[in-house]
Amino acid sequence: MNFEYKLNEQDLVDFNLFHITYSKLSRRSYFIQRYVLSLSFLVLPFLLRRFTNLPLGYWFVVFILLYVYWVAVYPKRLKKIVSRKISKMLAGGKNNSVVGTHSLAISGSEIIDKSEYSEARTQFSDIENIVEDKEHIFVYVNSNSAHIIPLRIFENENQKQEFLTLLRQKAGKTDGVLKK
Repeated sequence: MNFEYKLNEQDLVDFNLFHITYSKLSRRSYFIQRYVLSLSFLVLPFLLRRFTNLPLGYWFVVFILLYVYWVAVYPKRLKKIVSRKISKMLAGGKNNSVVGTHSLAISGSEIIDKSEYSEARTQFSDIENIVEDKEHIFVYVNSNSAHIIPLRIFENENQKQEFLTLLRQKAGKTDGVLKK
């Protein structure tokens, strides 16, 4: 089974955002940054009460609203941060082999992913997990690296299912594909 497709900057952003919610370590960090650290907003009213004449209740309302705003806005903010980091990384000339045209082939014992600048061969026994989101299939080869396969390369749902079935069989991942 062979495919040729283009990976773009958005595919990298999507992978990194997905990984934040998929990886146990990243998920914990995300939770702490979004909910736990922002609880410090609720300590500030006690400090500000000492320096102003405004009542404590006023400061609690202000900082509770600030906390709710942070929790609501943080995912969008994180997406902007990840997008900016990926853009800077690509503009700096790093990881140019990731974006651009890729040729993906499944042979008898491995996945071969070729781009203009590199070739990656992954033995099926080295595949840690196969994960699907709304627009991609991620074939994890270690805890933070994966082959990014956009769903747009498949002509239809049947072709995608054939690909996933073949990949699961060869990788010995008969428990299915985790969908997020």
